[in-house]
Amino acid sequence: MKRIILTSLVIVGLLVAGPLAALDTKGPRIEAKELRHDFGKIVQGTQVAYEFEVRNSGSEQLVIEKIQSS
Repeated sequence: MKRIILTSLVIVGLLVAGPLAALDTKGPRIEAKELRHDFGKIVQGTQVAYEFEVRNSGSEQLVIEKIQSS
């Protein structure tokens, strides 16, 4: 009985670990704490600014070529 349980756990572990190992960990990887910022109501013509903190958690250089606001 213990052998069947142990074998089952090993099989489940391999099934879970397989897809995780297939994830591409090479290359740049961008991470940001926030993806959006709402300024709320502002008077037209008022200049507003907000800084988003991003970091590269990848293994290669991250190049940001284009940023677009909505």
